[in-house]
Amino acid sequence: MIELINTIEINPLKYSKEDFELPEITDYPDPEEYFLKFTETASRLTLNFNEIQKGSNLVNIENIDDESLETIVVAKLTEVEFDDPDERGFVLSFDGGIVLKKDDEVLILPSCCGDLENIENWEKVIDNRSFGWAEIWIGHPWVFYKRENGMISFSDYTEANINDVKDVKTKFDIEESEFKDELDKVIYHQIHFKNRISDILKKMNIDNAERISAFMSGIK
Repeated sequence: MIELINTIEINPLKYSKEDFELPEITDYPDPEEYFLKFTETASRLTLNFNEIQKGSNLVNIENIDDESLETIVVAKLTEVEFDDPDERGFVLSFDGGIVLKKDDEVLILPSCCGDLENIENWEKVIDNRSFGWAEIWIGHPWVFYKRENGMISFSDYTEANINDVKDVKTKFDIEESEFKDELDKVIYHQIHFKNRISDILKKMNIDNAERISAFMSGIK
């Protein structure tokens, strides 16, 4: 059984009004220690969520309550210079992307520079009519995939060009029918996420709420 989960990356310290130094995973090489630091800080804030796994800042977008989402959206808006006509309405999508779990084991996480827009790359897995190995961009490192006989095979993480790899090794396989069902689910969740952001922006009387919410949610 597989599960696709649409996630965004949240560091709870970013939203604290207290003077905290933002933690880096490299500062806490022990996942247990990082997890304790993460949950300790989150418990002192109004953000309510559960991360995908220990040592990760990735959070299921469906598990973020309205109050926490508003806090996150407000912080995101500070990245935009609304007084600059050239920048108004231009907001990058949230960092994060699709997580793939099989039998409750996390097998693929979005990588560095991955964001919600990367869902279009997962959609290409179904649209691709080639039966050879192809790249799916999830940030870097990325993975390769291959469709064959109703199954989809995935490689381990790599930063190699597909044309330079002669013998791609399969890390795991999933059923294509299951993948399609899960992909439809996360597409729906992303649209729902976009609508929730739009409602928050409208409540704040932000111009171009629909456009900005589309940018934030990675919907083109």
